[in-house]
Amino acid sequence: MQTGYLYFVERAVRGMSAIVSALGDEGANRRPELPGANTPFAVLTHCLGVMSYWGGHLVAGRPVERDRLAEFDAAGPVAVLCDRAEEALMQLRADVAAARWDEPLRHDPDPAALGPDRTMNQGEALLHLYEEMAQHHGQMEILRDTLQEAAAQDVAAEPASVTVEWLRAKRGVKWHRPGPDLLPAWVADMDFPVARPVRDAIHATVARGDLGYPDWPQYPLAAPFAERMSRRYGWRPAPELVRPITDLIQALQIVLTLTTGPGDGVAVFTPSYPPFLATIESMNRRLISAASGDLSDAKVLLLVNPHNPTGHVYSRAELEHIADRAERHDLLVISDEIHAELSYSEHIPFAALHPRTAARTVTVTSATKAFNLAGLRTALAHVGPDDLRARWDAQPPDLFGAVNVLGVEATLAAWAHGDDWLRGVNDHLRAQRDHLASRVHAELPGVTMHVPEAGYLAWLDCAGAALPEQPADWFRRHAGVELSAGLDFGSEGLDHARLNFATTREILDRIIDAMAAALRRSASPATGTAVTGDPGYSEFTRL
Repeated sequence: MQTGYLYFVERAVRGMSAIVSALGDEGANRRPELPGANTPFAVLTHCLGVMSYWGGHLVAGRPVERDRLAEFDAAGPVAVLCDRAEEALMQLRADVAAARWDEPLRHDPDPAALGPDRTMNQGEALLHLYEEMAQHHGQMEILRDTLQEAAAQDVAAEPASVTVEWLRAKRGVKWHRPGPDLLPAWVADMDFPVARPVRDAIHATVARGDLGYPDWPQYPLAAPFAERMSRRYGWRPAPELVRPITDLIQALQIVLTLTTGPGDGVAVFTPSYPPFLATIESMNRRLISAASGDLSDAKVLLLVNPHNPTGHVYSRAELEHIADRAERHDLLVISDEIHAELSYSEHIPFAALHPRTAARTVTVTSATKAFNLAGLRTALAHVGPDDLRARWDAQPPDLFGAVNVLGVEATLAAWAHGDDWLRGVNDHLRAQRDHLASRVHAELPGVTMHVPEAGYLAWLDCAGAALPEQPADWFRRHAGVELSAGLDFGSEGLDHARLNFATTREILDRIIDAMAAALRRSASPATGTAVTGDPGYSEFTRL
């Protein structure tokens, strides 16, 4: 009897633990839009309270302190809750083993416990305990399904609201600047609505009129950043080393200002993000190809991981090779990891390789790329080198500007409650990537696509199409499609263009249709089509 009873109770409790684990910290702590519903985290917390009170106090006679109402407001890390559930099950086994099923309860039930309206013995109290576990397990399955359905709707994989007309009404650069005659597939913005947790956080901040001077004794993103890096990548950065920045370009400019002078060398893996290249040129620093192998004149190495524009995700072996060369040449490393959360393969933070690597690395990142919040101008730098951090902190207050209230609130909401949305977006982007690769192979003669391992940017090699001008210019004139020009990413971008596929399937197909039709109309010779996997970019690490 006892064995069978415990089997079914444990089955219900472990089923609930599996549900909160699958939902993750974000989903398990969200309250679904159902009348009277609680969060899955709170429901399981309540069930642990039921086990402790009915099994431990009323049956086993143990003193138990319980705040039933507080159980329904409980929140926290799922892993901690699941550990508590296992401990509660172990205690229940002992309580059941000591139970005298036909004897009276050790204590009179508190009416606030809301149990059956009758006098019970110990066996009946344990049956009520099982009733509660089974009932709440069923409720938990409904909560899970509702939350997952809501998350899927929020993902904006292809919502009805995302139309060309809706996008053209925006004032952002991606759709506004090219004008009404072009289909934009250029700048790295996604075409999706704002994630609901971010939208709600911004609305709540505005609703409470909280747009005055913020009370931030410490940068409020520092500790959440450290927790997120630990949870997602196993890297445990020190929050006290984090400094606020408005965006990653600013971080590069601050670091170069504080550590280099005119004429000093900055090593970069090219092709590379155009604003980084423009910064190096405008600051009169000397660009050095990191693939050249000669870094003796460089002071700084700029690493973009995952890489932009190719979407390459560096392996551990590649990163260790880079770290060895950086140490050999005593280079300060700036590691741009803003695309990390859009990776389809394992992302390894550069500073996570070794403490001595972290000590020479400035890691810069933001929620703005993964959650499409670039206009909120909020980011951070984890400044590993002690001497650089001292120079940074010695600058006049607010010389580098300040992040804004809405950007911080949006980032906190994205990191705390946006993971379901992000998972859905990544699933959609992966499907878009594969669809694009298939169509490039079949329908764009002379164009090869390096399939990205991260992000939503396809690096197209159009050399085989023998176009009479650079690809972005040609497709703009002949297909009405706005791509990013390859040469903006450096000389390696000759005959290349970058295509942004973070949009709906319908719009992506319109872009490909237009490009394919233009190539069919063209008299330019084609040499066939191909799609390659990630090229490995071994030249990136041939330092």
